[in-house]
Amino acid sequence: MKSTIKYILGLAVFSTCISCADLTENMITDTVADVQFSTPEGLDEALVGAYVPLRWYYGREPGLLMNLFGTDMFMEGQSYNSEWDNYGPGLNASTVLSPSGDVLVWEHFYKGINYANTVISRADGIEGMNETTKSAKVAEARFLRAHYYFVLVQHFGPVHLTLEETTGVELEAFRASEDEVYAAIVSDLEFAMEHLPLEQVQYGRPTHDAATNHLAKVHLTIGNWEKASDLAIQVIEGGRHQLLDNYADVFDPFNQRHEEVIWSVQWGDNTEVNNPGNELQRFLGPRQWLLPGLIGDDMYHVGIARFWPTDFTLTTLFGNDYRNGGLHIRNDSRYSVTFKEAWLYNDEPNVPAGFSIGDTAAWFTNDPIRQEYTPEQIESAPYRLVIIKDRNDVFSPTVQKHRYPYLRNNGRDYMYMRLGETYLIAAEALMMQGKLDEATSYFNTLRKRAEFPGGEEIPLITSAELDIDMILDERGRELAGELHRWTDLKRTGKLLERVKMYNPNGGPNIQDYHTLRPIPQSQIDRTKNEFAQNPGY
Repeated sequence: MKSTIKYILGLAVFSTCISCADLTENMITDTVADVQFSTPEGLDEALVGAYVPLRWYYGREPGLLMNLFGTDMFMEGQSYNSEWDNYGPGLNASTVLSPSGDVLVWEHFYKGINYANTVISRADGIEGMNETTKSAKVAEARFLRAHYYFVLVQHFGPVHLTLEETTGVELEAFRASEDEVYAAIVSDLEFAMEHLPLEQVQYGRPTHDAATNHLAKVHLTIGNWEKASDLAIQVIEGGRHQLLDNYADVFDPFNQRHEEVIWSVQWGDNTEVNNPGNELQRFLGPRQWLLPGLIGDDMYHVGIARFWPTDFTLTTLFGNDYRNGGLHIRNDSRYSVTFKEAWLYNDEPNVPAGFSIGDTAAWFTNDPIRQEYTPEQIESAPYRLVIIKDRNDVFSPTVQKHRYPYLRNNGRDYMYMRLGETYLIAAEALMMQGKLDEATSYFNTLRKRAEFPGGEEIPLITSAELDIDMILDERGRELAGELHRWTDLKRTGKLLERVKMYNPNGGPNIQDYHTLRPIPQSQIDRTKNEFAQNPGY
């Protein structure tokens, strides 16, 4: 029998814990019975369950594959998911059904949508809950529903749109137009803006500002530039969020909940509900443990080298040779914050003679001057020196933004929204309206923040220099390794151009139809009616 795109209750959710400091302290249960929806606590149980699918995307390999591979900034390293990067025949409806494929995103996000629909449909029947609280719970559910649909429609185009709770098996599904899906997203987020509080009792639940920021990004995506800029500026000028003075502090693993964060997807350190945890640092790290004196229990990285920064990323976006027009690295702190270049000996039994724990073991340098070293000089260096021309898919500078003291059951939150991106949303939307002076002001404010504290001034731009490529380059520097790049390139119409120019794996194969992902074959097979595949697959 064919199964359904929608899901009945009975999937794992978190039990409610209103007094907990954040959502991660809630314990997992296996079922939600109908009777539970007769109380405010039961309704919140289902609401918290709607957050669970976020973890299949933010902090896990599917989110990385769908947002970093096949772009101008990252390509396949030591990976078994090359189809996502090379846009070859392997990227199709059947072969992407691996444990790391888009099928997980598709299915888990529809589970989240049904949880949200359940809360929305059952809220009116709850006794003992005042109208303000009830509206806030519905607003929270509609925020999550909007987010799931936003990710789905960006990657897959027309998708099944359901705004009603499913309590049984449905054998039919239909692809709504992108306009219909975006209309539903906008409606949900407008409701969320109106009814979500300015602050939440539990950290991790969306606020009014989170809904406003999300809606700004949606309007930016569909070309409503004025609405996008107005909403982004509302968040910037609202005073509840501030840019941190030091870019490095944004990614401090010991201070994740700071005033630049607008909304995070939470993990937490409870091993009962958090296995395997946030794995971003693992997939983005090099295989440094292959070098003598290094093991894979470094505080911040146990790398498997799945994602390799392109030459464009390392030598153009973060180019430190001012003679060739690149940003001088001494001015821009974002390179050293984003990428880890130096590794210290941490495997005491295997530290080479003459060295100690904590000495430099390897340096994957981005300094073009080092290319002038002779082979003899490189060989005689007291550490493994990997210069630009010798970088490879195992050893290269690696993203360290997602670092956390422990690898397994990594409890680091994933910042989906932060004010740094909001400045760039405002800049892009204003630029598209021809308001170049205003746009440049927001652009330069963010770039100015990137200066090393006490260092020389970073080059700012004039309004005449601002264009969509400048915006994309700055988004690349500010948001490198965060899960935005593929959708950024698609939104701006630059996906094909930039992949062809900068990604040697995907460039030869990418075609127009690759601006949409293939619909999972499992979805097509289990619908009674015809559920069309995206063109080209």
